[in-house]
Amino acid sequence: MKTTLYQLHLTGRLKHMVIEVKENQIITEWWTSKEDEDGKKQITKETVYGKNKGRSNETSDEEQALLEFERKVKKKKEEGYVENKEDAIIGEEIVVSSTLTQSFAPCKPISKIKEKDDAYDGTWLAERKYNGSCILLHNTGKKRIGYTRRIKPITEILSIVDEIKTNLDKLPDESLVIGELVAFDSNGQEDPKVLKAVTTETTTEAKAKSKYDSLLSEGYTFRYNVFDVIFWYGEDVTDRTFLERLEITKFFGEREIETFTREMAEKAKQSDWEGFILRQAEDSITFTMNGKPKRKGSYKFKFIETTDCIVARVCPGSGKHEVRFARFRLYQYENSPFFEEPVLVDCGWAGGGRLGEENMDKVTAELLEKGYKLEDTELNEKDWFAVELEYQSRQERNDKGQLCFEFPIIIRTREDKPLKECEV
Repeated sequence: MKTTLYQLHLTGRLKHMVIEVKENQIITEWWTSKEDEDGKKQITKETVYGKNKGRSNETSDEEQALLEFERKVKKKKEEGYVENKEDAIIGEEIVVSSTLTQSFAPCKPISKIKEKDDAYDGTWLAERKYNGSCILLHNTGKKRIGYTRRIKPITEILSIVDEIKTNLDKLPDESLVIGELVAFDSNGQEDPKVLKAVTTETTTEAKAKSKYDSLLSEGYTFRYNVFDVIFWYGEDVTDRTFLERLEITKFFGEREIETFTREMAEKAKQSDWEGFILRQAEDSITFTMNGKPKRKGSYKFKFIETTDCIVARVCPGSGKHEVRFARFRLYQYENSPFFEEPVLVDCGWAGGGRLGEENMDKVTAELLEKGYKLEDTELNEKDWFAVELEYQSRQERNDKGQLCFEFPIIIRTREDKPLKECEV
């Protein structure tokens, strides 16, 4: 079985990829071309072996290779590859009057400002960075849709949150905004862990409503902060300046944005804020249609180092945690000059951290329902999930090729985080 895929690169070169399965081997060949002149071809061969020997879901070497082949093709299509060469050359454009495809990717904040830049020079506009879940709201003119950051439409689930429903109802025709849903406990502290109940596509509207009502009875409040606009009344406004886009977003309410100062930073740090988002007045934003978001338009200013990691292996804990998965093997994607695609890098183990027993029990129950046993387990790629990690520093690469963290603490699972964005 063989599949040929195409994607137009930002440089204008056409990317070709041929994925083929022969017996228990997956062969991938790729190259680029421009004006029908092919570049150097590269090839990899991966030998696949059957899994779950002796179990009811046992697969032979050939069966497992076919499954891995199908997953690889699906993953490439999610990244924006297409099977028709003409479609790739023409390119896929966003039509705001249609439902978004998963290849749509709004830009992300840049990790931090450059070392030569001074955050306190009076040119930076600062807005509090909340710890929530990224949500896009879209009015096609005929239909109102709420998406996760992974562009999964979950309108019915999201709409049980009053703030989401209110903002979605008032969104003008052919408009698309991006914002963040934040949960505050009865003490006014952010609690991102509870958002899973109302932002994951694996739940149901009834379950989400029950959990939401329960949280409200416990004193929780929810807020949806619109922090940027992509389309407005059918017009792509990403090339407008930040100040121009800011005026549009005031349609949903005023935003607390001030010129950044040391006093602001110190006060926020004492209040246990995660940090700020910094922007320049003239900054524009963008989006891509290949599933890979650019970093543009804003900058993170954090007091604590955080990152997102993939969990691809789990293990029960010890003592009172032996009844649940409480140790998680972390991985991130790293761009390599030797490979066209990012490679997965081992980042070591982390405990449950601040997930808490309730959330570890939920992870455990979900994995057991998928057929895993409560033991040291390698997860199938389709079951990998993302977590947000807080850490003190990062170690140098060791002789095993690992890039581990000093004092890693898992804060929460990230259902809204595409795995390919978990990067070194």
